[in-house]
Amino acid sequence: MAEFPDADPPKAKNLLDHLARLSRDSLAGCTACGKCVEACPMPGYSQVLTGHAAPAIVEGVLQVLRGARGSEAALEWINLCTYSARCVPACPEGVNPMLMLRVARMKAIGALGDAPQLQRGRDKAYFRRVHAFSALQLEDEEIESWQR
Repeated sequence: MAEFPDADPPKAKNLLDHLARLSRDSLAGCTACGKCVEACPMPGYSQVLTGHAAPAIVEGVLQVLRGARGSEAALEWINLCTYSARCVPACPEGVNPMLMLRVARMKAIGALGDAPQLQRGRDKAYFRRVHAFSALQLEDEEIESWQR
């Protein structure tokens, strides 16, 4: 952030502006070394990723952030991400690969106006399961404070 060396950068105007900044920061900082893919627990569960070099997978993710078509391997990794955050300390450049994948996923499903590259899952029971899960994790007072 050379423009504001002694101050915090100005706040984003809206969510889309914030996501665009995250995307730009990832593109500016990521060297596609692949350390994040190597740290990720998910590639071992995918036959699609077998045999693909970690740097090539990351380069495909960067392509998605640029608004281009991502490789099959990149889209698979984007789709598999469980946000474990194991990739974050693995990055030697200080990029947050978890956020990079989050933004790439939004772009890949078409949520940010890009042509969809991934299919969105439609789960009609999703919110019922979230409610049930939260009931198991929160105290009654916490649940009551979050109920509308």
